[in-house]
Amino acid sequence: MTIIQSMHIPSDHVPLPNLSDQIGGDISHELRTPLTVIQVALDILSSGKLGNLSQQELRMVNIAISNVDRLMRLTNAIEGEPEAQTTFLSSEALAQLRLERDLKMALIRNEFTLCYQPIVSLKKYEILGFEVLLRWQHPELGTISPEQFIPLAEKSNLICDIGTWVLQTACHQLRTWQHQFPDDYHNLTISVNVSSRQLANCDLIVQVEQILQETGLKSRNLVLEVTESVMMENAVTAKKTLEKLQSLGVRVYIDDFGTGYSSLSRLCELPLNVLKIDRSFVQKLNSPNGKQVVQAITNLAHTLGLEVIAEGVETVEQFLKLQLLGCNQGQGYFFAKPLENYAVAKLLMNNCC
Repeated sequence: MTIIQSMHIPSDHVPLPNLSDQIGGDISHELRTPLTVIQVALDILSSGKLGNLSQQELRMVNIAISNVDRLMRLTNAIEGEPEAQTTFLSSEALAQLRLERDLKMALIRNEFTLCYQPIVSLKKYEILGFEVLLRWQHPELGTISPEQFIPLAEKSNLICDIGTWVLQTACHQLRTWQHQFPDDYHNLTISVNVSSRQLANCDLIVQVEQILQETGLKSRNLVLEVTESVMMENAVTAKKTLEKLQSLGVRVYIDDFGTGYSSLSRLCELPLNVLKIDRSFVQKLNSPNGKQVVQAITNLAHTLGLEVIAEGVETVEQFLKLQLLGCNQGQGYFFAKPLENYAVAKLLMNNCC
């Protein structure tokens, strides 16, 4: 599905001139800035100021100069006639460029919100914590799914700023609920997803410490969820960062387990507290193979001294089967859909009364 289709905007009716007017300047700026730097570098190389070049090197430099000149002419054309870009950019590409531009302003304009999905004990049927889910309410396009904007945030490196905001907002929110119900929810956890860029960021540890100190939240109440594939991208860095987080008292969950094809040897080395079984396996519990996979993951987790959370629990049959298989906790529509903060407060009030 294209971005245009997912926005429910027919491609034939995309207002191309308006999009061109809005982002033409952005496109030309993004092209002109690096091209100018490259032009200067190529001029210096071709002038011989850095030493004489071989014939082959000169040919490569001349080819590069020719290509840069063509791109610069294209930039001039865009600036002189914004609609010219429609000859080489599809409506889908224009929509994505607009989305990238708007994403940069979303934090400043307070367009992000958080929802919270309960994590429930399958034995005692009580709320143990909440997973934080990020939502973007675009002023014109409405709600945009994380599947659309998170990859854009990763690509543009905005994910670190967005991730910091999510972490700070989530910790503050849990602390607020603890103040509202001082005798009931000391052990509630708040689970925040962490991207590969955040995990590789040396400031993550400092940020976590600072946010915990500012909000007054205990480290044992904070959970950081990292997907299996993110952990495997750079296992050495991930291990060091996660060890430091655990030394602070922060719990670490591995999300979507079973979908990232990690080796068991690496998994055993990583500092973890919980495995989260991906919803795709929970949906296959009615099949023999699906049941065996869930049983195998649960047994593996228990062997490693880890707890297990099943994602995507939607029916009473799945709930009962997960209980029998020894799964500790679950989350999904069977318990509750993702809730806004006021709905969570109401839920907690009803549970403690």
